[in-house]
Amino acid sequence: MAIEKIADYLYISNQLDERFAKRAAQYGIQTVICNRPDDEEPNQPSFEQVKTWLNAVGIENVVYMPVVMDGIDDAALREFQETVAKSPAPILAYCRTGTRSAMMWALNQTKRGVEVNSLIKAAELANIDLEPHRYRLEIAYKKRG
Repeated sequence: MAIEKIADYLYISNQLDERFAKRAAQYGIQTVICNRPDDEEPNQPSFEQVKTWLNAVGIENVVYMPVVMDGIDDAALREFQETVAKSPAPILAYCRTGTRSAMMWALNQTKRGVEVNSLIKAAELANIDLEPHRYRLEIAYKKRG
């Protein structure tokens, strides 16, 4: 996977490395949100290493917001949405595969009344498969209020 656009203001990616950090700068990314916990798997670059790579290419607004899929609760969604709202765009959110970051975006979109099929399609266009999470998205869509 590469850096993929999922919304006008948001890109999604899998784990960043130094090459992807440089590519993020070429895309004009202003903010990066890390949704991947450190030490999730062996040889994974730490958040601090990724932040160093991003800072070296001029991306200064880098936020550590680790979450696991089962840990995406209302507080995590609020924090993600508030960070997106107050941060300069375009924004890049990343995790191991990009799925958690896309799910954070999609769950917040359901709260705004965006229909689940269109969210799954937008993720698909960004090479992310949210179909296995359809049930959770539908529940969130029904609970919006």
